[in-house]
Amino acid sequence: MDGGIAAVALGGAGLLAGSLTATFGRSGKTPAAAPAPAPTPTPSPSGTGGGAAKVSVAASAVPVGGSAQVKDPATGDAVYIVQPKAGQYCGLSSVCTHSGCAVDAPKNGQMYCPCHGSRFDAATGAVINGPATKPLPKYTVTKDGDKLDLGPVQS
Repeated sequence: MDGGIAAVALGGAGLLAGSLTATFGRSGKTPAAAPAPAPTPTPSPSGTGGGAAKVSVAASAVPVGGSAQVKDPATGDAVYIVQPKAGQYCGLSSVCTHSGCAVDAPKNGQMYCPCHGSRFDAATGAVINGPATKPLPKYTVTKDGDKLDLGPVQS
């Protein structure tokens, strides 16, 4: 019986350590994601300036119901540009709001977090099931000719 108690205690300690690592290993970066992208639209209107600050993808690379992955220039985090309905585009952060794990690309209208099983709506970022309680951050995406430009995080 003492061996069983020790096994439970060790297992619990391992889960706690993993949870703390996931939580605190990412916690410093997540809050910066909301305010940092605000400067992104400044270089976007000029077709030549901005370089690394401007993130674009070909509109043809984002089929209806599909996505293309880009990086937020402010944080380096992956963002999925999605087209849930014809002509309707938005960007969704790939960082799960539960513990900062990377969510999978949209599939069948949902985005899945492999760490703890949260599911998000691939059109809105809304939580379908937890443990996440907050939606994925949503970015503005504008169509400029045959390309899609990633804008700032929406509030």
